[in-house]
Amino acid sequence: MDAIEFMKLAIVDEKGAVAKYRQAVKAAKDPVTKALFERFVDEERVHIDILEGEIERLKKAGKK
Repeated sequence: MDAIEFMKLAIVDEKGAVAKYRQAVKAAKDPVTKALFERFVDEERVHIDILEGEIERLKKAGKK
């Protein structure tokens, strides 16, 4: 497996984490816990953005 394939799999995992944290946001009973899980959603989205950026960078450099 090359680096791009690996990062694509990592994106799938990150998207799964986003979905789980969104469920936790909906299930949260108090605003502090809800805010915590919302922050986790945001952090996972940042991870996705980073991975997508690195994939593009590698593609432009002709790397795998």
